[in-house]
Amino acid sequence: MCRLKGATAKKYTEMNKFIAALALAMGAVACTPGANYKTERDEVMKFHDVVMEDHGKLVDNQMKLDTLLKTLPTLFKQNPSVDTLKEKKAIVETQVRLDQAEELMNDWMHKFEPDITGKSNDEAVAYFKAEHVKIGKIDSLYKAEIKASNAYLQKFKK
Repeated sequence: MCRLKGATAKKYTEMNKFIAALALAMGAVACTPGANYKTERDEVMKFHDVVMEDHGKLVDNQMKLDTLLKTLPTLFKQNPSVDTLKEKKAIVETQVRLDQAEELMNDWMHKFEPDITGKSNDEAVAYFKAEHVKIGKIDSLYKAEIKASNAYLQKFKK
């Protein structure tokens, strides 16, 4: 039998430890159950609830912009230097962006299907992960449009 000596034996021992650790890690991953569709669905629903909290802010800004649009003549009387045509255009553009964000959310909610009848667990998990990405994009859009409309309304102390 051949015996390894010195540095070679040490490298051999380290390599064996590494291989054992790698095998253990692979075994742990292999034994870990796959994602559960219920967990994924719950995460999507929680995210939806967070976005709906911002929905209230979005609607509030829509109403403030609508009121501002209706009171532009009064605003001009109070401050004749205000370019009401420019402001009307800016208000309408801001309203359109808020409306589009709201419509995306409504569209997502109408198309979202929490019932997974006829799908395997893996198919359901993939579906809910994709829906999580979609609602994430809507959340980002909501936040951006709320921030932009808040900044515009602040200009008029609204």
